[in-house]
Amino acid sequence: MRRIAALSVLPHTAHAHRARGFSYIGVLVTLVIAAIGMQGAAVMWQQQSQRANEALLLEVGEAYRLAIGRYYEATPQPVKQYPATLLELVEDKRLPVLKRHIRKLYNDPFYSKQDMGLIVKNGRIVGVHSLSLQVPIRSEGYLEFQSDFKAAKHYREWQFIYAPNTLAELEEAWAKR
Repeated sequence: MRRIAALSVLPHTAHAHRARGFSYIGVLVTLVIAAIGMQGAAVMWQQQSQRANEALLLEVGEAYRLAIGRYYEATPQPVKQYPATLLELVEDKRLPVLKRHIRKLYNDPFYSKQDMGLIVKNGRIVGVHSLSLQVPIRSEGYLEFQSDFKAAKHYREWQFIYAPNTLAELEEAWAKR
């Protein structure tokens, strides 16, 4: 009797051992599938984040271009001047009444704690740009005065420069957006 009991136990133990091996493989396969899924989600999240930063860069850059244009055109002297600092856009003290061309100074959307890069000509700020070396996602849908952005290899090449006598055109495009 003891032999029969022992024989009936052996096959059951071997079967349980094999089942544990299949469970282990099943868990590994599940982990691999979950890791692949999370990697895909991370790529999508990163791309969505970049698209959001790109849209914000276009908005912030155009706000600066428009503010620089308003500052330039509001110069009380016959010879127009660009601002020497970005703070002059927030508080223009050249006139008897304080004028604000922009509500506040904005950081580079790709570097939340860093200011926008400045484009300076003759010691005066004529425009701003991002400091990011990321490759732009957007390839179409730019405004007419952003046509140079199509050929840009990095966001750093998106330069928001105010050209004299284009303020009305900029304000009109800003209002349509």
